[in-house]
Amino acid sequence: MTGSNDATDAKRERLRSLIPAGGGDGPTQGVNHIAVFAKDLEATAQFYGEVMDMPVISVTANRDVQESTHMNVAIGNGMALSFFDFPHVPRLQRRAPEGVGNVMHVALPIEQQAFQRIKGRLDQRKVKYDEVGGSIYVKDRNGLGIELMPYN
Repeated sequence: MTGSNDATDAKRERLRSLIPAGGGDGPTQGVNHIAVFAKDLEATAQFYGEVMDMPVISVTANRDVQESTHMNVAIGNGMALSFFDFPHVPRLQRRAPEGVGNVMHVALPIEQQAFQRIKGRLDQRKVKYDEVGGSIYVKDRNGLGIELMPYN
């Protein structure tokens, strides 16, 4: 078995011991939005709207930084990906290196028919993605990993 050894198995058991008896749920209501740095809001809006069927639902000034724009993209169930550009901050024009504290990917459940439609668009536009375990993993225009997890 790959990915397993005595130390890894012991760590997993320690982590499992933290699961409350009978399960449990957190006190919040899930995710309202996930804030993401964006290099190009227009390319981001086109990718999500035209390819992923996730429309832009609002555009405002960033309440913290007037030079920044805040754009929300609907991902379902009243939740959003919130993209912020900071064109006046050079370090925010580069993709962040992979590492601890960064987002690995955002996993989104999707109905099978919509999944097939989006997969077809990705193929048609020659957008690279990986298919693993029935899911598709694709990077958006900012390098954010999106997993589409079909159900039905």
